[in-house]
Parts: sequence; structure tokens; C-alpha cells
Amino acid sequence: MIVSLNSTGNTNQYKLLDKAVAMPWQNRFTTSKTQPIGQGFDAQQAALKPIEIKKLLANVDLRNISPHDLGMLGGFLNGNGEISDNSANEFVLSTITKDNMNANAPMDMIKFFEDHYTLVDKLIAQGEQGLGDARKFLGDALHTLYSMDEFIKNMGSGVFVDEKA
Repeated sequence: MIVSLNSTGNTNQYKLLDKAVAMPWQNRFTTSKTQPIGQGFDAQQAALKPIEIKKLLANVDLRNISPHDLGMLGGFLNGNGEISDNSANEFVLSTITKDNMNANAPMDMIKFFEDHYTLVDKLIAQGEQGLGDARKFLGDALHTLYSMDEFIKNMGSGVFVDEKA
């Protein structure tokens, strides 16, 4: 379970936080002090983030972003070792998930992934076979989105202000 970073200590603000299990994936970047990709969107890791990442995320609202822009963001973050291949792939796949969906129209991408996770989870509970990996990948994407959302909110609240500046 990801612990919320907000000052109120509310760990239940995300609908599927306890249910969606993050998929264990190997870190492609093997430095001695590197956390697994996607786990570094917290207060301790904030100071270590490149300024380009901070600037990019400062202008992102995951609850009002187009699937296309999320796919582009995912590709950039994945290429910089910030999120897993699985999450980046799910972000890109979100652009082609629904018929007649405008991939350039902003939408609540956290809700979008929660809805997909809930649907897959429901189908598995009804006995549908072959969806276990889909649930794992969607769980990984949700954990990444939740972590990024908290990171972005805390950047806006000044929690990650560089004290050396």
C-alpha cells in the first residue's frame, strides 16, 4: 500500500489504493542507491529529481489531461527512469481503449484507470479467465498515477521547496 503524502494523513483518498496491487518489476537502471522505478515520487526522493521532471510535473493535472498527453508524459518519464515500462505502456494504451474516444480531449485519467481496474477485477470475480496480467498492469499504472498525483499536489503546496535556493 502506498502511504499518502498529504499533511492530513488521509490514506484513503484514492478509491482503489488498498485493492490495486502494484506489480513487482525490476529496475532497468541499476545504480546502488536507486529505488524501484515509480516508487520515487515522495518527499525523500523529491530533492533528487531532475529539475526537468519537476518543471514538467508542476504543469500536469492527472484529473484533467488527455490520454495522448498522458501517453507522451509516460514515455518521457519512462525514458528517464521515473516510471515502469508497464505503467508507460498502459498510459499509451489508454489512447486507444474506447471506440469513438477523442484521445486529445482532457479527462480524469485517474478515474479512467480506476474504472478499467474495477471492470477487470469484476470480470475476474465472475470467473473470467486470462485477465490476471491485465489486473496487475492496471494496478501498477494506478499506483504510479496515485504516487504522481500526490507528488504533484505536494509540489504545488511547497512541500518540496529546495531549501538551498
